[in-house]
Amino acid sequence: MSIWSKPLQVAIVAGAAILAYSSAGMAQENACAAQDQRQACSFQCCGRRSCPPSCEVDCVKRCVDACSSPTRSLEYGARKRELQLRCGNKSPQ
Repeated sequence: MSIWSKPLQVAIVAGAAILAYSSAGMAQENACAAQDQRQACSFQCCGRRSCPPSCEVDCVKRCVDACSSPTRSLEYGARKRELQLRCGNKSPQ
């Protein structure tokens, strides 16, 4: 084992973590552009892959519906921060 193998392993793990974090961040920014809109909306609403049932109805469904209608998008955008806080998202955007 060379002297550089351990730092290389650490760099690879750190790079993978950054990539995973940035893809979750992109899903939070534009859930409508994601392949799985429901999961992206869950990230946006609750800060994780799935939300409690009450937030599925209150926030995630509104987020998904907002992707199909400009009017609903404006309504959701106006309430997004409030819904995120209510659903326990620690870092609402």
